[in-house]
Amino acid sequence: MPNKHSRRLSLRSWLAALFRQPPAGFYRTPSIYQSGNRLEVEHFRAILLYDEDQLRLQMPRGQLTICGDGLRILTLTADRLTLSGKILRVDFSDEQEA
Repeated sequence: MPNKHSRRLSLRSWLAALFRQPPAGFYRTPSIYQSGNRLEVEHFRAILLYDEDQLRLQMPRGQLTICGDGLRILTLTADRLTLSGKILRVDFSDEQEA
């Protein structure tokens, strides 16, 4: 029967595991966060369509469509968009821009 203490990591191994590099591409992975009437999208490629009822974004592997009422872009940077309004539906399709 294995000894319980044989599974313990040394301090050096534990620190190395704690500060290891994340998997390749980890920091550029698209993310979507919603809080109340705000929605934040990170790491999209382009805005394909925008009006007060719909926002369509080109993502690395498809398109993200956000439908709602009174949609308004609050902030826009090279890799982050913050949207406000009444968000009714969020759809994803694997279609690529033609």
